[in-house]
Amino acid sequence: MDDSFRHSQFESPLRYPGGKACLFPFISKLFYENNMIGTHYAEPYAGGSGLALKLLFNEYVGHIHINDLDYSVYCFWKAILNSNSRFCQWVENVDVTVDNWKYYRDIQRNQDDFSEYEIAQSTFFLNRTNISGVIKGGIIGGFEQQGKYKIDVRFNKSDLIKRIKRIGLFRDRIHITNLDGIRFIKNLNKKNENIFIYLDPPYVQKGADLYMNYYKKHDHTNLARNVGLIKHKWLVSYDNHEFIISLYKNQRKVVYRLSQSASNRVGNEILIFSDSLQYDNALKGLAQPASVIRF
Repeated sequence: MDDSFRHSQFESPLRYPGGKACLFPFISKLFYENNMIGTHYAEPYAGGSGLALKLLFNEYVGHIHINDLDYSVYCFWKAILNSNSRFCQWVENVDVTVDNWKYYRDIQRNQDDFSEYEIAQSTFFLNRTNISGVIKGGIIGGFEQQGKYKIDVRFNKSDLIKRIKRIGLFRDRIHITNLDGIRFIKNLNKKNENIFIYLDPPYVQKGADLYMNYYKKHDHTNLARNVGLIKHKWLVSYDNHEFIISLYKNQRKVVYRLSQSASNRVGNEILIFSDSLQYDNALKGLAQPASVIRF
């Protein structure tokens, strides 16, 4: 592989609130500790998929299964896997302007009138030009472009094309679906392959502000019930919230500090482990484990 692909700081072309690529040092150690190198890796709430891609590019996993209920996100991943060169050509040629922002915003609002590929373009354009990458958020710099940062500040075409092309090289090892997260893990339960499942559900707090498909309390409760039925090794991450601690009261947990690159916020988050998963050595990969909660 060309050296230009080896040293990218970011793997995903998407900016995503609460992205977990920063967990790579911890997860990679977790794979060694549990003899999981080369296994299949699945994310029911994939979003930007930065962590999944990093594990794949560095050969910690053999295949990745990325799922997202958000149809816009699904369309984006489908486009860059099935129409990689075409999508890169569009990124190269598209004008990053307020007029185009309005055009692609209207596509998001009227998806039934457009193709999957057009929705993919719209998703990517808005993700790279909106504040914190939030699709339904506001434009960077505002409509008058009087802010400190302009609409194209996060639209470095050469770098983004490089990321998209790299994903294309691994397309045969990337599997995408557009399912509800619980349906997705139920399907994984039927598979015989060795699969590690990492669940990063929508936040309990501020989820409605960040995601097109956010969870209410009964959704989190239903998910916890189904996580308890997973036959494979799994890991769940959440914002640290008493409600979540009560849902997973019988599981081992680690509270740690996470820096959210998309929003420049730092806060406590919680990792919840399946019973068979070993993690003592992997904790060294967490920059600032705040505390360890054991049951």
